[in-house]
Amino acid sequence: MSEATEKSPRDWESVCCRCGRCCYEKIDFEGRIYYTEIPCQFLDRRTNLCRVYADRDVKRPGCVRLTDDHIAKGFLPADCPYVSDIAGYPAPVMPEDHD
Repeated sequence: MSEATEKSPRDWESVCCRCGRCCYEKIDFEGRIYYTEIPCQFLDRRTNLCRVYADRDVKRPGCVRLTDDHIAKGFLPADCPYVSDIAGYPAPVMPEDHD
């Protein structure tokens, strides 16, 4: 992993490609992250944007704001711009990869 650097909310936002995939439910099973096909109730599936973005961690306590530590846990898809250039990134298992 690259050296952690503190980013401002604006810095984080500038990287996002607005695909909405991070807003799907995930399961942590024995330290491995598995994505499901279930979107968050606040994800607008037409725009791929959160309908309660400013208050997302209040309205949805399980919603995690991105930090370097959270990224290191493998919550984002491997081709996400936040992680696509991180060597050895522990990418989650996506629904299309499930047996």
